[in-house]
Amino acid sequence: MKVLKKLGSKINTLTALPFKTKLLFIEAFFTSGWVKFCLTIFPFNRVMHWLGTTNTESSTEVDVESLVLRRQIKTAIDLCRKYAPWRTECYTMSLTGRLMLKRRKLPSTLYVGFMKDEAGKYKGHAWLRANDIYISGFKESKGFTVNFRFS
Repeated sequence: MKVLKKLGSKINTLTALPFKTKLLFIEAFFTSGWVKFCLTIFPFNRVMHWLGTTNTESSTEVDVESLVLRRQIKTAIDLCRKYAPWRTECYTMSLTGRLMLKRRKLPSTLYVGFMKDEAGKYKGHAWLRANDIYISGFKESKGFTVNFRFS
């Protein structure tokens, strides 16, 4: 019974979204699935071209014209992370956002950083910025040193 109630709550949340956000969520959902599939079966150098140009950064200036769209894409990415039935790691979500922004010819920068944990093991993290808005992964980026930038 709990499962049905939880599913009903999720469906209510999704149906209450504005139409454009629903469309972006559907795009994020399928793009995320495709990215996850590709990262699982293809070698990294095969999907590397999705990242963009190495060690370059896009503008951080405010772009009022695309602000609403960038916020909607951020919302769609957040919803996808919450509702996708597969694990949505930071790298998958950053690449998903990057591809969605690229389709709309909006510039972005994907950051990849690393840090050592208490056990001495390296941990990686990826996050995405489009102008003045972080689309995914920024909250979790604290403590990570940026090693690569792609735009």
